[in-house]
Amino acid sequence: MATLGRRDQRHRQEGGHVLLFVRPSRKDERGETCPYTCLGLADYVSHTGARPLAITWRLRLPIPAAFYREAALKIA
Repeated sequence: MATLGRRDQRHRQEGGHVLLFVRPSRKDERGETCPYTCLGLADYVSHTGARPLAITWRLRLPIPAAFYREAALKIA
């Protein structure tokens, strides 16, 4: 595993913090770039692959309801 993967995996033991920022899509219905939403602190759960490395994070707090509804509409 590359150095970045090890850093992510051990972030809590090494005193680091991970903030997860997401957006439901790149562009909105007008074609403008969507802003990111901060979902808060996250902790490492697992990873797969190497290039690219896919990391699964667990949020410390639930996803805000408004963002969850917006994202669910984009997926459906």
